[in-house]
Formats: sequence, structure tokens, C-alpha cells
Amino acid sequence: MSFAAPAASGGDKLAERDVLGHLLIVRPVEYVEQITTAFGDKDAVRVSVVDLDATDPDTGQPGHRFDDVLWFGGRLVGSLKRQLGDTILGRMAQGTLKPGATGKPPYELSDATSDPSAVARAEAWIAANPRFTAPASTSPAPAPAASAAPAPAAVPEALLAQLGPGQRALYEKLAAQG
Repeated sequence: MSFAAPAASGGDKLAERDVLGHLLIVRPVEYVEQITTAFGDKDAVRVSVVDLDATDPDTGQPGHRFDDVLWFGGRLVGSLKRQLGDTILGRMAQGTLKPGATGKPPYELSDATSDPSAVARAEAWIAANPRFTAPASTSPAPAPAASAAPAPAAVPEALLAQLGPGQRALYEKLAAQG
């Protein structure tokens, strides 16, 4: 029998302020509610991030990857929790405060998909690192079912509207297969 060593606790650390203005590939993997922090209970989104404006310290190649990062910023959490599993291309930006609000402006991702140079850089990095966009598997594949599964029930349009574009396309593809 072989044993695995314990995993290091926590994920990579990547503060939004450290990548302000940077071109990022972001893959939200989990929405986590009510994590206890020094500032109280906060919702977060767990993401994998590639900073295309940084160099990988191990390979010297463009694109520094960070995994299992927790971002707590309300505006980031609000947008990314609706895009779980999607691959997003954007630049980290600082938004504006709502009228009457005080404090620091929130961080947000600005769309970079209309910039051909940014898209080309992201596509080149993903082509060299295809496992980044592969769905994470935390358990072994289930054994094949002995009998055919029952037909799925219709999914209400209101629920489908909450899916990100990638999730919606996957649902429609699977639904078409029956």
C-alpha cells in the first residue's frame, strides 16, 4: 500500500492589488459562502488564475499560474460565482464606489476579449497548458449504470438563465443527446 503526503493547507495567495492592470485568465471553480475571516463572515469565490503579464518562476515562460485562490471582493464574487467552470479573460481593474459609499473602490475584471493581442496571448498559453481548462475531477468516475437512466425533467427557463454561457452550452448539448 502507498500513502499520499498531506497537502499543504490553503491555496496560493494572490491579492487583487498585486495584479491590478494585469491580463488574467480566470477560472472560477467554487463559490464559498460565509468563510470566517478577521473582518467577519464573508462570501468568496475560489479561482485558478494565470497572470499573463508575469513569468512562471519555475519555467521562465510567460504566465504565472495560481491555484486554489480565494477572492473575497464583493463585486468579483458577485460576477464570478455566476461563471463557475467558465474560462474568463480580463484585466484586473478598480471600479468606482456607489454614490454615498465610503472606503476603497472595489476590484473587478474588465473584459479583454475584444483585444486581439490579449486573446492571442491567452490562446497561446492555454494551447501550451491544456489541462488548465479541463474540469477538475475530485473523485473517480462512477461505474456504468446497469440500466438506462430515466429521462431528465424539464429545467425551468429561470434556472437556465442563471447558468454561465459555458454551462448553458453544456446543458443544451447534453439535453440534445437525450
